[in-house]
Amino acid sequence: SAARASTAETAALEASITMLRRAASRPLLRTLQAQVRYNQQATADSYKYDANDKLRRALIYRSKQRGWLEIDIMLGRWASDNLHKLDEAQLLQFEVVLKQENPDLFKWLTGQQAVPKEADSDVMRMICRDVIRAVDDNATVKSEAGSWEGKVWE
Repeated sequence: SAARASTAETAALEASITMLRRAASRPLLRTLQAQVRYNQQATADSYKYDANDKLRRALIYRSKQRGWLEIDIMLGRWASDNLHKLDEAQLLQFEVVLKQENPDLFKWLTGQQAVPKEADSDVMRMICRDVIRAVDDNATVKSEAGSWEGKVWE
């Protein structure tokens, strides 16, 4: 009787496997199976990312979410375009830039005031240079008064 039960279980199992194979051969089911994601873990190629990528993503977010539209645009674009080129020391310099107050930072980036010694760094100089170059390149009308740098915007 144990042999009959074992044979019956085996037959039932084989029938189930056959049914599943037939169902899996249907195109719609295969499409649905391909779209199911069973976990939220990183993909196997996560080793390709730099150790500083988490810091880069956080800095990009912070540079785009400062609360002043003008600075969000200037720093956010600069960060998106340049942070991938910076090493860890430069990323930390950029983090110091993000800690500056918006009114001061705006004046420095637009050339209204010189960057004070305590806030000066290689990264700050790169940002100021690139922001000024971007504004000059995108200006559709050139002022007869000359450069826009150092002008007070009110």
